[in-house]
Amino acid sequence: MGNPSVSRRRFLVASGGVLAASTLMCGGVTVLGSQMPTIEYVHASCGKEQNMNKVLVAYASKCGSTGEVAQAIGQELCARGASVDVRRIEEVGDVTGYDAFVVGSAIRMGSWLPQAKNFVEIHAARLRTAPTAFFTVHMLNLDDSEASKAARAAYVAPVHAILEPQSEAFFAGKLDLSKMSFLDRMISRMMKARDEDKRDWNAITAWAGQLLPEAA
Repeated sequence: MGNPSVSRRRFLVASGGVLAASTLMCGGVTVLGSQMPTIEYVHASCGKEQNMNKVLVAYASKCGSTGEVAQAIGQELCARGASVDVRRIEEVGDVTGYDAFVVGSAIRMGSWLPQAKNFVEIHAARLRTAPTAFFTVHMLNLDDSEASKAARAAYVAPVHAILEPQSEAFFAGKLDLSKMSFLDRMISRMMKARDEDKRDWNAITAWAGQLLPEAA
């Protein structure tokens, strides 16, 4: 996988940080099966409540792997002194009280999941007043060719039309056939897809580490 695209600007001067993400199967292939296995989505908090930097890491995921990326991001931000809530987008209501936002999504049919785009649209006014970052988790278009760069840009174009983040990254994802519906598994096998985990945890935490300065 190529290096994640990171803004050269300092993401934070005194407050929080943010990102965005995308995946293939549980994000990039049409879902025909209505029954899905039980997925355990990440719901976590870390850091001390009295910390000045309170960050929401909100993610959209089909099979759970994007939530694990969000969790790794949250843990790195906590290690740097922030108070962080990692939440599935469907769980997020009120966004007041947060100093910064990291928003990520898997990819389905070449775009962010609808709930992730809707989250940005609904909360755009607040996100524009705070440091915000996007991360995308995906299984295709991982190299640095012009075609792959164009495809990645297309993934997030509808979200960028709503809001431009201060920082953004694209991460390779994970494919787990056992987390798919029966029909999805059939389609995946016809496409000769197989279980694989391409997530680069060093790249993920390195990017997250640039969103907040070291804790004093």
